[in-house]
Amino acid sequence: MFKKKAKLKKEKKKYTKIKVLVVIALFLGSIYLSYEVVSYKASLSDNKEFLKHLIESSNSYQASSQSEKIVTSLVQFFSNVDFHEPSSILSQSSAFFEERDHEENMTLEEAENQSTFVEDPYPDKTDEKPLVYIYNSHQLEEYSTSNIEPYNITPNVMMSSYILREKFRDQGITSLVEEQNVTELLRVNNWNYAASYKVTRMLMEDAKLKNPSLTYFIDLHRDSVNRSISTTTIGDLSYAKVMFLIGLENSNYKENLAFTENINNKLEEKYPGISRGIYKKEGPGVNGVYNQDFSPKTILIEIGGTENTIDEVLHSVEAIADVLGKIIKEDGQ
Repeated sequence: MFKKKAKLKKEKKKYTKIKVLVVIALFLGSIYLSYEVVSYKASLSDNKEFLKHLIESSNSYQASSQSEKIVTSLVQFFSNVDFHEPSSILSQSSAFFEERDHEENMTLEEAENQSTFVEDPYPDKTDEKPLVYIYNSHQLEEYSTSNIEPYNITPNVMMSSYILREKFRDQGITSLVEEQNVTELLRVNNWNYAASYKVTRMLMEDAKLKNPSLTYFIDLHRDSVNRSISTTTIGDLSYAKVMFLIGLENSNYKENLAFTENINNKLEEKYPGISRGIYKKEGPGVNGVYNQDFSPKTILIEIGGTENTIDEVLHSVEAIADVLGKIIKEDGQ
């Protein structure tokens, strides 16, 4: 009997020691993972570095997000604090923002609060005699941050321009992205946000003057529709749906329309369900031209909505580059 009790006591002591070691290991593991997450987040703390990882098809930032989930779970184990439930730390008020159907009517201050200007992730690369001019009349239109919470990044439509340029480069198609800050130019000239197309028209003219080889002009935007309208699944991938916009107040709009219909048809043929079609706009309260009178090969593309992730936008831009790249080559360019 005495031997049995001594054995049980010994096993209990051994179990307690193992339990303590496990807790210590978990604690040290949480510290290590925290360090790794913080270090990696720091390396992607600006748009340029994040965009490089995205363009190069790296999903390491998503892996880091998974590590952060492990860290927060371990922290909760030790402290009963849930970092994803702010009320467990302190109470704070929530701000609600009215979604605007007509973003052209924003004030300049509201536009600047959407996101931040994105610099070229590959400033040392240059394309001689560029064929394609890629720009954003509304550079700061943002996308969802739902899959990149650990980073101080708000993805925006400018990122889609740089992605498109790189995907064209992969096909040997030369292009350039407009790098002038549109909102800054609006402010300098004391113009309101609705004058964005006036600014981009000036930039287009300057780009064409400096680069006579430019033939195709692509204005990328982000729509304000909800996720159920702006998203589709093709195969195993989720895509941000695209919509083409044609301004009917351009006297030569039929040429732009014919070019856009060709792109839309081929895009929908290869990626069924990706397009929301072609939206024709005219009348009071809208621009009506969208600089499409500049060239019959000027197109405006809305990629996704506010609830789309930058990964979904990436997939759609790859599809656009695939189809439009073939059309450009068929044109003999």
